[in-house]
Amino acid sequence: MLPHHGLALTVEAGEVFNMVSGRKLSELSVHLGQHFRVSNLGLTKLWKLIFFIEARALRDLGEPVTGSEFIKYEHGPEPSRGDKFLKKLVKADEVTFTQRSVGGKTLNESKAVRAADLSTFSFEERQLVDSLCVELGRRSALDLSYFSHEEPSWHYAAMRDKLPPELIAYGHKEDPEGL
Repeated sequence: MLPHHGLALTVEAGEVFNMVSGRKLSELSVHLGQHFRVSNLGLTKLWKLIFFIEARALRDLGEPVTGSEFIKYEHGPEPSRGDKFLKKLVKADEVTFTQRSVGGKTLNESKAVRAADLSTFSFEERQLVDSLCVELGRRSALDLSYFSHEEPSWHYAAMRDKLPPELIAYGHKEDPEGL
């Protein structure tokens, strides 16, 4: 049982992350690529936003939005099947990447070519996604990477291993050393 906001969540390892919804992951990627509150969306930022959406959904709604499992990389967690679904979107010309300079660095910016099918998501999921876009969408990829490193699930995973899903229910306000 994991305490959160007065709720008790029971999370067995992999229980809520047992099957990724490719449609939801794809539509979420498209939605983030067109959201008016999200700027400078490169791959690092896209993956971190999806991670924070999944973590917040687990904490607040009791289940993740896409069911993605995450892998620990140097710049933070990435959905284990993210590249696969993103390549399909690019191949179908539903998402594009263009290079531009931002602060002296090259950004491979993701943009949606079509509107996301938001009917894929529940009302609560749409509210949660929009709330996180307002909260984090203008932050840099570096900021989001740093924030993700404060998450106990990232802290305890070995590099290139899956993040423990039972720890994703804990927020960054938890002390990873005290878990």
